Amino acid sequence: MISKRIAFQYGLLFALSFPVYSVNAQQRILDSLKNILAQKSISSHQRAMTMVRLADASSFANPSLRLGKNNEALAYATENDDKPAASFAYSSRVVLYVLSGKTTLAQNAVDSALYLAKSAPSLFKGIAWNRKGYLENIQNKPDEALKSWQKALDYLNEPEGALYQANIYYLLYGIYAERNDNANATSYARQSLKKALESKDASMITAAWQINGTDYLQSFQTGKDSVFIDSAIYAFKQSVKVFRAKKDWIKNQSVVSLSALNLADIYMDYYPPWYKDSIMNYVNLALKTSFASGNKVMQANCYDIIGKLNQREGNLDLAEKALLKEKELVDSITPINYYLSLNLYQSLAQLKEQQGSYAAALGYYKSYIDFYQKEFNAQQFQSIQQLEAKYQNEKKDKELKLLQQRNKFQKKQTYLYFGIALIAIAGLLFLFLAYHFRLKYSLQREKLLQKEKNDANLLAQLRENETIRLKLEKHEAELQSKFNTEEAGRLQAEQKLMISQKEQLQKELLAGVLQVEHKNELLKNLKEKLLFHAEGGNPARKLEKIINEELHVDEGFENIKSEFKEIHPEFFTHLQAQTKQKLSQLDLKYCAYIYMQLSSKQIALLLHVEPKSVSMTRYRLKQKLGLGKEEELGEFIRQFNGEKM
Repeated sequence: MISKRIAFQYGLLFALSFPVYSVNAQQRILDSLKNILAQKSISSHQRAMTMVRLADASSFANPSLRLGKNNEALAYATENDDKPAASFAYSSRVVLYVLSGKTTLAQNAVDSALYLAKSAPSLFKGIAWNRKGYLENIQNKPDEALKSWQKALDYLNEPEGALYQANIYYLLYGIYAERNDNANATSYARQSLKKALESKDASMITAAWQINGTDYLQSFQTGKDSVFIDSAIYAFKQSVKVFRAKKDWIKNQSVVSLSALNLADIYMDYYPPWYKDSIMNYVNLALKTSFASGNKVMQANCYDIIGKLNQREGNLDLAEKALLKEKELVDSITPINYYLSLNLYQSLAQLKEQQGSYAAALGYYKSYIDFYQKEFNAQQFQSIQQLEAKYQNEKKDKELKLLQQRNKFQKKQTYLYFGIALIAIAGLLFLFLAYHFRLKYSLQREKLLQKEKNDANLLAQLRENETIRLKLEKHEAELQSKFNTEEAGRLQAEQKLMISQKEQLQKELLAGVLQVEHKNELLKNLKEKLLFHAEGGNPARKLEKIINEELHVDEGFENIKSEFKEIHPEFFTHLQAQTKQKLSQLDLKYCAYIYMQLSSKQIALLLHVEPKSVSMTRYRLKQKLGLGKEEELGEFIRQFNGEKM
């Protein structure tokens, strides 16, 4: 049974590669696309893309018409310099050329699509690589197809690429299921369903649920876990449910035919006989959809289930009628489907044997054996082709690896030569730079030595100048010192002279003061005597007048003393400070005479006293000034000169 389901699956893969639209779906899609083209507000890119899709939706029965519409879309995209739309048009042409058997043109279309997609968004790169994988799969190059589809998936990571991703995962499931790689097959079945749901495309969702149901059924038959059979039924029913809800938008109804046939087969093999109505319900759905799509393989399998169902219930005539109808369909399939023929003649032989027609049964057995041999030979031939293709692929891979290794070696060799050349150039450059730097160093060293020599000369000259400067400064200092000494001597001499002159002036002033005082006393005494002896005669009055005038000429002793104080202001003050008793005017006069170094005799003559009186006055002054017997009065008084004061 599983072999039959694989046959169903690959029939569907073929149908997906060459989609046949149902009448209603095709008309709805055509009307929708025409309505878009009727809008004047759409951009040139939208118009070109819609024209390509309109060509794809046209009848597959007329490839020339589809190619003509595609040419119009391509011309419009080229006229508007729309490389993404042009790449999309070439990607669509691949299927048209494959339908016409023009694989060379299909390959050219793939190359053009990939070239134009270089400057297009990622979505168009993904579509171009998807078509390349499709063509390689048709050419029985599954390994190359896998690589191309993987590259397409790298680009189809935008929301708009979900439909293309779902279709690629669907095809990858078929390849890995054929290789019995159940882990990868299951993974791609789940990813196909996920992306189909994201795309919201009814046809793709129906197909994705179908392969998931097939995968669950495969898991059940491998492990006999009832959970998988329930999951398979659920998946197939979801496929049928989507079809019934969106049947006017389903492009290829062969998808649901396969889901319905699998459900009928499951109910017939694993459920009680009273599930006959469910079986016939799904068989009739498969028949209806396979007639709509013109899929004779699906129709033949439907009649096979009907024949076996009637045969199981004993309705041999109805069973034979169904099997003969199946035979009519199988014989009309080109190329011959050996698996269907083998299964058909085995069923007919068993039916005739059950009816008692042994001769007819023998004839069908012979045909069964003949088709078995042909199927075996076909499978063997297919295996040989696959092995040959695998060998050729491995051979190409080895040649490619060898070529890659050779290229790598040549690159390494080129890099080595290039490296040696670079090293040589670097060496020459190093030698040149070394010579240049050495020459530069020599010149700089020579300049440095010359500079050092000049600096040494300048330093020596500077030191010599410094020595001369120091000598000059020393000589100048000596001269300055000598000048200062001479100036000090001169100032000292001037000071001594000034002191001497000051003392002399003070002496002269004091002498003048004393002389004036003496004269005043003399005149006063004279006046008194005259007044005493005269009795009022005129000569006396004249003399008095003369004396008064003389008295007015000289101010009193106080005025003279004031002038003396201005020249020697502190002389009498210091004398008063040295005595406990206040000195009288006569005492001060004696001190002044002593200060002027007058002898006692001179002082006696000036004061009209006896010398003995002068000596007594000296003694009295020593007592007032607090001097001892041994101390000299004159020296004591003369210490109050201008310098000490």
